[in-house]
Amino acid sequence: MVGGRGSGIIGRKGKSTMSEGTSLPLEAFAPEEREELLAQAERYDALLKRLPAATPGEKVGDGQRWGILALNGASGAGQSYVMARVERLLRRRSIELPRIYLLGTRPPRPGEGHKNPYIFVRQTPEGWQDIHHPERIYTPDDIYYFYESRPGAGNAILRSDMEAARRQLMYLETVIPTLLHIKETAIAGFPPWGDALRIVYLAVPGGREWLARLLNREPERLGDVAFRKQIMGRVASSLADMELAVVHEIPCVLNRHGQGERAAHEVLAAWGLEEKGGLQYNEEHGG
Repeated sequence: MVGGRGSGIIGRKGKSTMSEGTSLPLEAFAPEEREELLAQAERYDALLKRLPAATPGEKVGDGQRWGILALNGASGAGQSYVMARVERLLRRRSIELPRIYLLGTRPPRPGEGHKNPYIFVRQTPEGWQDIHHPERIYTPDDIYYFYESRPGAGNAILRSDMEAARRQLMYLETVIPTLLHIKETAIAGFPPWGDALRIVYLAVPGGREWLARLLNREPERLGDVAFRKQIMGRVASSLADMELAVVHEIPCVLNRHGQGERAAHEVLAAWGLEEKGGLQYNEEHGG
């Protein structure tokens, strides 16, 4: 067992939390794709059993409120849903958690815009130009770290945000390989972030439930061959990141169906920002 923490997460709870109305819509996929998806669901369950359960982290004192907090999870795990509740809980306590917005080189999708979710840029001879604010151009001196989150899609973290994170707590949402790299590596004159970067992994309680959530987000698009290919890629990349989470013993919080508030408290506890501690919260609320 990773981290030597007794039983694994699934073993501890022993059941999935799929709602009765949740289906696993595999009809649009070819037989070999269905077989692969179901095998990936089993792999998800095997990895989940090896992830250490999140426990309350070392309390962040008033004089230590700087560093980076990160929440990551498989595509479809409900990261945005839980993070919205985390931010609401922090606002109630008058705690600010500014978000680090990445530069993004891919074109915006319908409904996206400036800082939703990226600062969208295009490359020019002068540097990276903000497509929504063309007067703003980011030069290599502005960049802390540039990387590809997936083939053909570049992202960059700005030096100004890393400087700000040396003075206050900030939230960074990106892929696990990048989080581990900046945690362990000196980059652009900044030392490794080490324990000043606290990562929590968000997971659905079971592999089939995870696939059901992912496939039911846009079921009307499952008839599109390109979209199904995209889904297969998301599943594979999510499991690759999950494998890294296991290897590096990243603490895991379960996002059970209908219990986003509970997950938010557990995330805050693992970050060291929960006043009462997530485990105490769970006991008082029947967890």
